Amino acid sequence: MNTKYKHKYFLIILILLVVFAFACKFTSKKKDDSFPTRLFAAAGTMLPANEISDSFEIRNKCIIERNYAASGALARQIKAGADADIFISANKQWIDYLVSNHILLEENIYELAKNRLVVICPKNQNINLEFDVNFDIKSAIQDKISIGDPKYVPVGKYSKQVLDTLNWYDKIRDQIILAKDVTSVMHYVELGECDWGIVYYSEAIKSNKVKIAYEIPEVLHAPIVFYIGLINENKQSKAFYEYFKKDSMQEIFVKYGFVKNQTDLNVNL
Repeated sequence: MNTKYKHKYFLIILILLVVFAFACKFTSKKKDDSFPTRLFAAAGTMLPANEISDSFEIRNKCIIERNYAASGALARQIKAGADADIFISANKQWIDYLVSNHILLEENIYELAKNRLVVICPKNQNINLEFDVNFDIKSAIQDKISIGDPKYVPVGKYSKQVLDTLNWYDKIRDQIILAKDVTSVMHYVELGECDWGIVYYSEAIKSNKVKIAYEIPEVLHAPIVFYIGLINENKQSKAFYEYFKKDSMQEIFVKYGFVKNQTDLNVNL
């Protein structure tokens, strides 16, 4: 190839590189200013998180894309490369998972709210339970019960802690349906496919097809705490993260059955 053509090809390549650099710069700016902020949130927070997201969208004329599922499933999606800006987890385990994988910084984590565990059953039925190691748990199950899968679903982990503390889990293992998230536990009970299930109080009060049969003593499980973490920080995602921490937004969680908690975790994580 002669010198003339070499110079021509070099010039073309140089122009393409300059165009690419400007395109990247423009795309980066657009990501900050107008791209949707992506919220990955535990299924049990759907109602308050939707109300808060709707409010933020109206105030800021932006879009919040929402993905609700079990905390463990969401954390694994994020670890696998899913584009999430904000993560709400129903326990600390999956927050720690992202911290240990260098995806989430400890200074970007906040304790959002607390919750309680309850036993629910179909509205037209009754069950008899005593939270005592000597209670015959099999007598309280005609067919099946449901809890979240403790491997991925925080409400399932808390539920298994209760059953293990009372030495019930191994006795009824074959009668337990493990659900993919807390909403699925609710659906099993609503449809009458299970005698009863264990869910958050905030989940139980959503449905008119089930009733709260018992509130589970808190001494039987670890404290139920929901956390919010800022993963990808830009002007909009940072503002959205801070919006969740406002007193008025915390009251929205209370409205849906959560317990308000404003302890910043920067100090004790």
